[in-house]
Amino acid sequence: MSILPSGEDVRALQDIAGAARLLRLPPTLWDAFTEQVGNPGQDLRVLAALPAHVVVHAIGQAQLAGHGLSAVEAAHVGLMWRVSRFHLYLLKGGSVDDFMDVDPWEPETSNRPQVGVPPQGFKSSGLKEKVLKMSNLLDQTDDSELMPPDVQTVHSWSQRYLQLMGDFPNEEEEPTDAQMAALDKRVNQMGQAPYVDMGVWLPFGRRALKNQKLRSFFPVGDGTYVARDFPGPQNFLQWQASWKVFRVAAISLDICSLASLMTYEKVIEKLTVQWPKNWNLIAHADDKARAERLERLRRNLVIDWKEGKSVPSDFTESKPWSVCSRLIAQDEAFWSEQVRHPATSWLASGGRGVPMASAEALASAHFPGLAEGHELETGGSGDKDDRRRQANRDKRIAKRKRLQADREELNRWRSNPSHSKGSGSGGKGKGKGAGRDQTGDEICFSWAKNSGPCAGLSPGSECKSKVKRTHKCMLCFSPGHTNEQCHKK
Repeated sequence: MSILPSGEDVRALQDIAGAARLLRLPPTLWDAFTEQVGNPGQDLRVLAALPAHVVVHAIGQAQLAGHGLSAVEAAHVGLMWRVSRFHLYLLKGGSVDDFMDVDPWEPETSNRPQVGVPPQGFKSSGLKEKVLKMSNLLDQTDDSELMPPDVQTVHSWSQRYLQLMGDFPNEEEEPTDAQMAALDKRVNQMGQAPYVDMGVWLPFGRRALKNQKLRSFFPVGDGTYVARDFPGPQNFLQWQASWKVFRVAAISLDICSLASLMTYEKVIEKLTVQWPKNWNLIAHADDKARAERLERLRRNLVIDWKEGKSVPSDFTESKPWSVCSRLIAQDEAFWSEQVRHPATSWLASGGRGVPMASAEALASAHFPGLAEGHELETGGSGDKDDRRRQANRDKRIAKRKRLQADREELNRWRSNPSHSKGSGSGGKGKGKGAGRDQTGDEICFSWAKNSGPCAGLSPGSECKSKVKRTHKCMLCFSPGHTNEQCHKK
């Protein structure tokens, strides 16, 4: 026996207000429900489009006078959803006798597929089904998988953002369905902190996945580590592009408020303006704050709240992330320890080396090769200039050594009385000079006689002829002067 109103009454409904009057639903109870799923206005079609598991989840999270809904109140709200489906069915010309009523709390429907969960009774075709990987969407260290979201769930997320913001996001700020599903699984289903790895959480989805690189380290087994490149933001503009995508997803999934997200973004922007050459410090501090500090703050706030201690007035155990994000943004001690103090020390030392927070310095002492990889990761202009200057110094030292070796060899040859012009060393007669030096290498006539392509070149310069010859005097084999300048002329 159906508990729904008669078909005539349901067919005569015009809007949600009429359905509430028909069912005698208290306005406060309806407001508690719409606070979780968003306000559908007066359109019964939007309410009927909500999946059953979304209705069950929203009713379970709804608060009335500081407490959850009772069983009677939950059934009353669920009846509104069932009536809206009934109305939509009749509006399309369906028969009252053929309508299949769905109770969202029935065992066969209460376990309806959620995001990332295969449908009940799902039979595999023997082929590998399409799955999403958390490591490619949200966190590089998470090897778990999830199923793609259904169309109705994605539409409910978009509807919530539209109701809160008044318009759809720009293309470069809109997250993909897979990104939304991964974040929903992590926060709403698993109850974890809303952390996203900016190396894989990128705008335009998969098209930009390989544009950014960060360096990670893996143990080889002999106590050393191998550096490997992984995606990651290299500057604030790249980070901000990924953050805007996360902001849209967080609002659509009702994870954080817009004010808390904007507050956190302003802190990162301010640090970047203050320390433009220390983005590596800021990026590491941001990742640590979202990956570690968020969960720690939530845990401490829940403990204080249960013990009756003072907590922010807008803190709730079911939705703690807005408060946690705001508290992290206001934690001056954390940002000073992670960014300001290391950056100040680095500047005080003349900008040499790589700035590193105290915790990172302690970690580098336990991980061989970590400091070297950290330096490679930063890729700052100061490090490049240092390497360039060192390379130039090495070239000058090598050149001086070669010239010194040539002078010593020439002195040894001169001190040997067996060497003379025309003594088999390539001489061409008295006063004509030799064609080869004491080692048998051909002498460049153009440079020695100061005529031709090599005329006027400084000592030690490279021969410009097609056949490369040595630049030495043909009379005394000295590389420091031509024939005209030789004292033996």
